[in-house]
Amino acid sequence: MGGLDPAPLTARFAVVAEGVEEAAARPLSARKARLAAALIDDFCDRAFDELRGAGPAWTLGAPDVLAFRDALRARSAALAAIFDLCEEAPGAPRLVTRSVKVPIAEYHRLSTPDYMVSLYNQNTVQRVMLVHTDHRETEIHPVLAAAIAWWRESGLLGSGSPPA
Repeated sequence: MGGLDPAPLTARFAVVAEGVEEAAARPLSARKARLAAALIDDFCDRAFDELRGAGPAWTLGAPDVLAFRDALRARSAALAAIFDLCEEAPGAPRLVTRSVKVPIAEYHRLSTPDYMVSLYNQNTVQRVMLVHTDHRETEIHPVLAAAIAWWRESGLLGSGSPPA
């Protein structure tokens, strides 16, 4: 068991986080959201490659990348949703730009541009949605942000000791 050099993982994570920020800056671009999801998905594989040399605690006890992804899926609903999206298997969720109704009571949460759009579009704004086969829909940008937050809080980015 060797030690963990956090520099490569931290540098790679910075690229992923920047991709998520770029997607958030273009909230109606399904293409940017898909790219951000793919960056997160790929980061999980790269993280395993970096972490496995530091010992099993760093890989959540997973002996291989598939088991590591399963462990991540079990710990983060956001990562699970991103894995499902990127898998592109039959029945996997997909990204769709849709008009979403905004209740009047929620208007105070809208940005000024969204507020103006909603006034002219019958209280709706466009959002990139993660659409599941069971017809559940979730806005993708909070999912991407939650995945980034999970990684930051996980302890797996190599600062300190392995997560418990």
